[in-house]
Amino acid sequence: MTSMKSMKSMKTLKPLKPMLLLALSAWICSACATSRRGEAEVRMEGGKPCFTLTAKEVKRDPGVRLQAVIVSDASSKPVAKVWSMGVDPAQGAPMSNASCIAYGQTPPGAETSTPPAPLQPDRVYLVYLNGRPSDPSDPTHGYGAKFCLAADGAQGQRLIPLKPGSREWIEEVCR
Repeated sequence: MTSMKSMKSMKTLKPLKPMLLLALSAWICSACATSRRGEAEVRMEGGKPCFTLTAKEVKRDPGVRLQAVIVSDASSKPVAKVWSMGVDPAQGAPMSNASCIAYGQTPPGAETSTPPAPLQPDRVYLVYLNGRPSDPSDPTHGYGAKFCLAADGAQGQRLIPLKPGSREWIEEVCR
């Protein structure tokens, strides 16, 4: 049996419920709006794709520390992870545009989570570098890039970076 006092307090809370939901959703949306994904760079080194930050991102935050690298095959549905490795989150590895993590090679102090699968030509791959900014108020949560490889005769494979916002990027096709 509900007392009159508790029924009265429930009636008082009812008008507050929509306001609480509105405040909560505004807080969640503001958190989403303040997060940012930076751009990674993919280049060929030693015949393998190599992942780093763009010069612009390094200039923006020269103290960013790498925590993980995840490479996925965006051409497969669902998207399939083809290689991943992680660095101790408490330490992180310093990143610069000069440093580059080659596909399948785990730097000292890191551990492979998903062993590297062979990369296939004409498939779109997504690389995500999870980095910790040097400034805790920096909203950057990571860095991403898309790329594909094309058969290149005796050279093996040629890297084709996909430009963010391009038709190839959006449609996830290798042309």
